[in-house]
Amino acid sequence: MTKRVLLILVGGVVALGGLAAFLVLQGLDAADKWSSVLSLFFTIAGCALTLVGLLNRPSAQSADQTVTGGSLHQIRNVTGDVVIGTGGATTAPPTASTPAEGQGAGTQSAHGARTAGDLHQIDGVGGSVRIEAPPSATP
Repeated sequence: MTKRVLLILVGGVVALGGLAAFLVLQGLDAADKWSSVLSLFFTIAGCALTLVGLLNRPSAQSADQTVTGGSLHQIRNVTGDVVIGTGGATTAPPTASTPAEGQGAGTQSAHGARTAGDLHQIDGVGGSVRIEAPPSATP
């Protein structure tokens, strides 16, 4: 746990303890009125934070801290065709300097992701994408 998270937890516990003590000292009727008013403001704050989260969500792909059992490909804003071959080779034409209309413009990441095989993240390809299967092992 980082120092920042610990400080936030301690601050939250102290704030809740202070609020509980305040409401106990107010008596049952006044505490009921205070809790109604406070719940209004917490509801408004929750709705505002939800809207901010929905509006600021990037159209992104990700692969941060990824552990794969094979190769990892992140492909974005390619103007032509993409072929992901066996053995992890990827061929693609040079990428566009700006994404074409309708193609993604966000970033790519994957916070804490783990895979047991290949991970391909493909976005904004102006042509076709072909992922070739590895050759089957014959006994």
